[in-house]
Amino acid sequence: MGVCGRRGGSTLGILFVGAFVLACGAQTLSPYPSVDLAPDREALLLTSADQSSPSRFTVQHLPIESTIAPGLYFHPQRFDVVRVSPNRQYAAFSTAGHHTLVGLLNLTTVVAQELDVLTEGDVLAFHWSVDSRILAYDYLPASGYRRVKAYDVHSGQRLVVPQIETRSTVHITFEKWGSQPHEVILSVTDTRSNTHQTKTIELIPYK
Repeated sequence: MGVCGRRGGSTLGILFVGAFVLACGAQTLSPYPSVDLAPDREALLLTSADQSSPSRFTVQHLPIESTIAPGLYFHPQRFDVVRVSPNRQYAAFSTAGHHTLVGLLNLTTVVAQELDVLTEGDVLAFHWSVDSRILAYDYLPASGYRRVKAYDVHSGQRLVVPQIETRSTVHITFEKWGSQPHEVILSVTDTRSNTHQTKTIELIPYK
């Protein structure tokens, strides 16, 4: 089953693509395995219909250095938040450590892709669109004020929220999907004035 959590046997080879490449003899699972967090959160347990025991996708296979942000090193200790797509072809995940790796695991090929790296920040929740095309995620940066980013699985574009507030004391969180492909409805809360509003916006490509 799909899992979503917050912090607190054969080894699958994996191939990281996009920002970095790491080949470890990847193998293909029967589509589409169930995904569970191991009790110690150091692995994702992938179980397909023709397996008697799950395969382990472990944090030991994750890279030390990001090439999305060259020179930035993270030492993942465990998986943090995990969410399987509605079509069950992908599992979005984040890690816990000094820096947070945001990744996407293809459950057919067991290929993992780096989507983002958060410096001194944490993913709070993942949100998949119904068609499994867009992945949005709430995250908490070092500032302490919530923000939203997204990723288009089909185009490979990293998506962001256009500037909708000039005030820094505002929480911006995902509420639900809009009627258009890149449209989202956000909750905007000003912590100083204690005011709340809902805004519909179109996610734009990251530049």
